[in-house]
Amino acid sequence: MKSRVASRAVAAGIATFVSFSLCACSVPSISGLPKASYPSVAEATASLSSGKTATVDDSALVSPGTLTVGVRTGAVSAPVLVETQDGSLSGLDVDLASAIADEMGLKVRFVSVATVNDSLGKTCDIVMDLSDGEASSVKVVGTYAESATAFFHKGDTGIAKVGDLSSKTVGLQDGSMSQKALESTGLVMSEKTYSNLNDAFTALEGGQIDYVLCDACSGAYLACRYDDIAFVGTLDAAKTYGIGVSSSNTQLVDAAQSAYDSLSSNGLYDLVRSRWLGGMAQLGTQNQIQDVPESSGDTPSDASSSTSQASLTSVGTGAVSVANL
Repeated sequence: MKSRVASRAVAAGIATFVSFSLCACSVPSISGLPKASYPSVAEATASLSSGKTATVDDSALVSPGTLTVGVRTGAVSAPVLVETQDGSLSGLDVDLASAIADEMGLKVRFVSVATVNDSLGKTCDIVMDLSDGEASSVKVVGTYAESATAFFHKGDTGIAKVGDLSSKTVGLQDGSMSQKALESTGLVMSEKTYSNLNDAFTALEGGQIDYVLCDACSGAYLACRYDDIAFVGTLDAAKTYGIGVSSSNTQLVDAAQSAYDSLSSNGLYDLVRSRWLGGMAQLGTQNQIQDVPESSGDTPSDASSSTSQASLTSVGTGAVSVANL
């Protein structure tokens, strides 16, 4: 993981602080982060955007001169996508899509979408957070985010081993997908449940528990509050997400791919990711905990079936709740 000082700095630039809570439980929003000492994504983008011309014809777009971005507000959670009570959007998706639009020489507009196939080419040009095979006739460009259940620990020990976890105390949200994922393995850990991740991370910092297990992105965002809490590996294989473009719109596919590649090479993608995920590296087999034992008893056939991921709901100014992490 990158330096913790840098991680705190990148988190500080985020305008909307996120409170990770279970179901309808209301908890204080994250606060007290230091002020940013680096350019915002918008400032960094502006410094690179002078003289850019559109890389696609208006005929390839829903609205002339504008990249219309579809976001799934009912399915994607913070910090990848944050919708506040007044309907404004922020998060990794918003920053990245805005940077891509600028790289393509276009304005940007965001719309909420429910069905990808019914939206692409009609109400939007691209859809964020799509996995390969999730929608038909869609080309997925880039892999900018991942989903996995991850352990966090006080002190960066590198990727944890099964022996490190055995007989230790782990903090979880009660009834969460992460709790079900743990219980579907043969790991022997003492569970301590919390109504929200904020309290779990506070307990980890205070030495009351040994680990927190939660959604990797949410945990990475919260870990930025602390000097010494680190990501130490995923429990399961990571699933990757990219940008969905209609495969029949070859001009837009090529332009979006080129823009994404440019952001990856010029450092803007790293800036966007760091602002929302701190120093957490991209997830893959290299940071998955190995040799996790299988459960010897009856386990749920689907760890996420008992409680579904809830949509973001506002719980007050500058705070949103995220269920079931």
